[in-house]
Amino acid sequence: MTTRSLFPATWLILLAAFSFTCAAQAADAEKIEKIGGNTLAQEHLVLQITESDLQRQNLVLNVASNVMKARGGPDQIDVEVVAFGPGISMLFANNVHAQRIESMAQSGVRFSACKNSIENAAKKLEREPEINPAAEPVDAGIARILDLVDAGYVLVRP
Repeated sequence: MTTRSLFPATWLILLAAFSFTCAAQAADAEKIEKIGGNTLAQEHLVLQITESDLQRQNLVLNVASNVMKARGGPDQIDVEVVAFGPGISMLFANNVHAQRIESMAQSGVRFSACKNSIENAAKKLEREPEINPAAEPVDAGIARILDLVDAGYVLVRP
């Protein structure tokens, strides 16, 4: 076999590899777009909050804020905070962090509130809790996290 006969085969292999890589990236972008994420960001992060403890909630908000600053803002990193279980209280309208959450949402951080957890909280409170207007209700918090991870997000539970 001569060097000349390897040339077309090598290019075909490289072209196939490039095509596969582009298709894989397009699939992620499609998944990110489908779930409402920022397809233009270079990095994607989902933060999980499952505790009602205000210090833990503050930690999650600090992580979201710090990573946005460290990575160059919403054009560079897409951040979503998913609250479920007792952590749903972070997204109640009367939570001490409510104004901070609204401000962070205006800066590009998304907040998802588990509908199952809201229903369970309503039973315990014997009334429907008012949810922060910055929060987007999702059917199930854990399912939302699975969808985000499937689309290429990195899951962190501070």
